[in-house]
Amino acid sequence: MAAVRLPGGMTIPFRRAASRVARWQVWTLPEPLRSLVIGVVVAAVVVLAVAPARTTWRPSDLAVFVALLACGVITIESSRGVAEVHGTVGRDLLTVWYLAIAVALPPVYALAAPVPLCAYRLWRVRSGLAYRRVYSNATLSLAYGAAAALFHAVPSSVAGPAPGSGAHVLSWVGVAAGCATLAWLINNGLLLAAIKVSDRKARLRDLFGNREASTCDLIELTLAVSVSLVVAINAVLMALALPSIALYRRYLMHSQLVAQARIDAKTGLLNAGTWQHEGEVELARAQRTGCPLAVAVLDIDHFGTVNETVGNPAGDRVLRGIAGSLLSDLRGYDLTGRFGGDKFAILFPQTGAEEARRISERLRDKIAGDPVEIEDGSHAGYIFRLTVSVGVAVGGTIAGSFGDLIATADSALGQAKRAGGNRVGVATAAAGTQIS
Repeated sequence: MAAVRLPGGMTIPFRRAASRVARWQVWTLPEPLRSLVIGVVVAAVVVLAVAPARTTWRPSDLAVFVALLACGVITIESSRGVAEVHGTVGRDLLTVWYLAIAVALPPVYALAAPVPLCAYRLWRVRSGLAYRRVYSNATLSLAYGAAAALFHAVPSSVAGPAPGSGAHVLSWVGVAAGCATLAWLINNGLLLAAIKVSDRKARLRDLFGNREASTCDLIELTLAVSVSLVVAINAVLMALALPSIALYRRYLMHSQLVAQARIDAKTGLLNAGTWQHEGEVELARAQRTGCPLAVAVLDIDHFGTVNETVGNPAGDRVLRGIAGSLLSDLRGYDLTGRFGGDKFAILFPQTGAEEARRISERLRDKIAGDPVEIEDGSHAGYIFRLTVSVGVAVGGTIAGSFGDLIATADSALGQAKRAGGNRVGVATAAAGTQIS
């Protein structure tokens, strides 16, 4: 393309490219998230640029690399039509092929592998924000590049290019598993850092430390080591592992979608239907065992002014902030859900009226003293100091449906708001509704 020179020596193509770069969404990220994202991506690019000069290139290695990339492409295609779960840490099983590349080939291939697969995924799937894809793939490049460097630094008597037999194959598997664990630590450590920097109230245990996440990570690690062993014995055998990986990928995404059907997309809490179903189960248990049970309905006072000031998208960020405050201050067995609009519902198992009042008052005081700041977008820097009103009802030892219990709590909430808001109303059979 011919370039037209402009004053100052700048050409039209250069200015167009500069304009496109200036529109990248990464520049709108708040600090220190922006510096973290750019720093990790630059580090991956620098390491990848240096690695080729230290590599001995062989056609056979390139052929294995292309074949393993093809397996990754097939894995992506096998589940391309299944929608991804937003707001969760994705496990796409491409790391199975990354580990096989790391142990079978020189480190430069492990560093480079995420680049074509990231580009292919962005082209074919087109989901999520581009800078997040680029960042996550930069973390994978650094993680599996480090794993490859470690594996190839281990003496051949312990690991080496061939697994051998007897005790040697066991030590080989142990080293491969250790390298996979190192890659997991680096990759997830950088992801954790980005999540925590972008959302200080994020509950990382829900993403990485719960039983389901740990089980998926363990299965993924064992699959990766098994496939790496197969590839090390004979690269042609990777064809035998491909169908299993593709099928498990679809199963994993399906289980994620089933879990997502229970969650409110805006807040990460249980949605109204799931919360009510869980509540009905808990109420039946409480009535059977004679244990108390309390329900609280919480409403943000004057939330309409938030949307009027900053608009609905920024208002959704405020809702997420309130949800984060609720989750961080409740007990592990309490159930929290979004009940629509700016209303939340909380189930307190094995909790009587006084304890439910105490917890609700603590939540009210915490939210009133914990301002919510909008950290990105056009309204970045806005800070809202909000209050909430809470209505509480206690059941479990009395007859009645769960809907009756919710209606009683909602009535107590209405009385708390009519009393001026920023109050807790507790409905009891003996004393009616008490406002505090």
